[in-house]
Formats: sequence, C-alpha cells, structure tokens
Amino acid sequence: MYIPFMVSKVSRKYVRTEFEGVFYRYSARCDPHTGDPDRIYIFWYADASGKGHWKTVGRHSQGVSPVTAMLERTKFLAGCANTPRPPLDHPIVTVGQVVEAYHAWSKNEGKQVDQHYRQYSTHVQAQVHSLAIGALSPDLLSSLKARLLKTPAGNTRAGKNPESAGFSPRKPLAGQTVNNIFSFMRSAINRAIATGLWNGANPLSTKGGIWKMAPANNKRLRFLTKDEARSLLEDLQTRHSQLHDMVLLSLKTGLRPTEIFKLRGQDIDAVANVLHILSKGGKRVPVRVPVDMIAMLLAYGRKPLEPVFQQPRKKTAFAKTPACFRTAVKKLNLAPKDGDSLYAVTLHTMRHTFASWLAQSGKVSLMELQKLMRHESISMTMRYAHLFPGQESEKLAIIDDILK
Repeated sequence: MYIPFMVSKVSRKYVRTEFEGVFYRYSARCDPHTGDPDRIYIFWYADASGKGHWKTVGRHSQGVSPVTAMLERTKFLAGCANTPRPPLDHPIVTVGQVVEAYHAWSKNEGKQVDQHYRQYSTHVQAQVHSLAIGALSPDLLSSLKARLLKTPAGNTRAGKNPESAGFSPRKPLAGQTVNNIFSFMRSAINRAIATGLWNGANPLSTKGGIWKMAPANNKRLRFLTKDEARSLLEDLQTRHSQLHDMVLLSLKTGLRPTEIFKLRGQDIDAVANVLHILSKGGKRVPVRVPVDMIAMLLAYGRKPLEPVFQQPRKKTAFAKTPACFRTAVKKLNLAPKDGDSLYAVTLHTMRHTFASWLAQSGKVSLMELQKLMRHESISMTMRYAHLFPGQESEKLAIIDDILK
C-alpha cells in the first residue's frame, strides 16, 4: 500500500527511515545535546477500512530512535483492535518464542547451542525478541547485520548516539560471529516450521538470494612459536593453574575450548588413554591423548559427573575462557597491536598451534592431520597446507634449474 511522503496538515516533509512505516520530521526546536534541529519520529498505519493514520512516538533528543519507533509500531499493530486479524494459518509468533523453544529443545537433545544463544542474547535479543517473525523484513535484517559488523563513527558504546541506541554493539563483531547469530535464529525458525509453531516462510533463508549472510573470514593466521608457548605456560602456571592445564591440553591434543570446558570425570579412559569428547556436533567421540595428559586430568580427582575444570567458587564448568588469559597475552605482548582478530591470541589459538606445529614437522600427511583435527572436510585442513615443508620450495626451484 502506498504511504505518502507528505501530510497536508503538516507543512514539514516526512522523511522515510529504513523501517517500514516509520518516518521522522525536523522540529523547530533544537536538540539540546547536539544543537542540531531535533527529530520527531512518527509511524504510519492503516485501520480496518484501509484509512491511513499517523502516530507520534517521540523526539530524538529524548532517546527515541528509528528502532524505537519500529518496535512501537510492531507492538501497536499486534495489539490494535482495529487492525485486521492475520490469517489463521499465520498466527502472530515472535522471534523470542521460537528461539526459547529451540534452545530448550536443543539442550534436551544434547546439541551445543549455548554459545550461539549467548551471542544472540547479548547482541540482538533486545531488538528482535518481541518482534513477530513476519516483521523480520530484508531491510530490517540487513540494517541489523550492517550495524553488528560496524559501529557508527564516534560511538563505541551502545546508547551514546540516540539514533543508534539499542542497536549497535559495543564493538564491531566478526563476520562469523554475526553469521552464528543469524544461523541460530534461522535454525530456531526452521524448527518452529517443522513443529507447526510457525506456518510462514523463514525470512532468514538464503535460498532465492533475498537474504545473504555476512562476509566472513575466520581463518586464524596466528599460531605460537615454541618460545611464546613456553612463556605463556610459565605465566599461567603462577596466574591460574587450571587455565595452564587447559592451554597445555589443547596444545598437546588440539581440543577445542568448548570440548575442554565440558570434560567430566567419567570422560577419562585411563586404560585406553582416551578422552570421550563432546564434539562440535554434540556427539561423544573418542580422542587419543598422551599419557601425561591423562595423569594430569586424573590428578583433579573428579567424580564421574563433575566437570574436570571448575570455576573456583561456583564449582561449575567454565562457560568461557577466564579473563586472566587476556591479561597474560597482553603482558607477554602476544596480542596484535592493531587489534586484527585474525592474529588475536585466544584459547582456540592453541588448537591452531597444535595443527601448525604438526604440519611444519613434516611427519604427518594432510590426511593424517585432518584425522587428528577431526575436520569433517579436507577443505578445513587445507588452510595448513602451506606449512608443510619442502613442497612449494622444491617446485619453485625448478625455475632456477631451468635458468641455470
């Protein structure tokens, strides 16, 4: 339906925002914070007879933003008695409903979605949790994606700029993190469709080219040298003994941080020198580890269902890497000065170091490395191909021989 740009009884122009039905106009009053003309946000809606109406939400200087107006419009339309009811096969189902249902189902099924659920809760829950799934328009999703990837200039904390309040993260997120959030939401909606909770289309589907994920480059380029690894272990030994052991375990086995966090007493098989790991896909898989690592883990004396590595006060498993890891990395000057995440040193860097050292040794093949890393696809292992010694140098030497 056509939405007019001008209202006859208001002389000032209504400017369209990126959100459907949401506009603003400039006020004669100035914003006391900036000294610029204040903005008044309004949304447009049609009643049961199709007649259009305008509803004022508030001023920019009072903290109202396009997002605020969009949420108010969504709530208004959902609860307005004069708004025609949606078809019976498309009841109003919110993003929050399907996300919470999917999270509960995933936990019961043993699927590992807690990290993605936390990312969703931290970065986008406030903006989309109460929205109807049908309100997730391509424009809204694209705007949210852009703001997660890039913080507006001069605004490093949410809420500093009223226009972007509640939408911008504290810092730009990596493309893969943004994709994890949207993939989690998409899976939740797919689950709702499969169970009949939602009968509409999935607005986050990438089929048809309407919605596209963020460009992501999560190939870590940084791995530790032997001296860096020794220095880090020495520092952590005095700083946090459990974290020291987690780092050492990952360096010697290539285990992922989440796999280490979820280790329980019963997962240690001292006879076969095997750890039964809860892998990325939520399945228990056996991983052979060195004897000294088995001894190190058994020394904690954990009961079968107890986490091997426990938060000191809560006695529960770690959900994330202890903050002192970053302190140690900074002290040892291991972090990149420009903040490039591809060169950042995290607990996951130990897994990357494990693979890099094996590749450089020349004692394992690419296929053997794939098996040790438990990569489903050889393409994941190919990122280490350039580290295998001799292959490229020998080929390049052919040109030297020809020239000679």
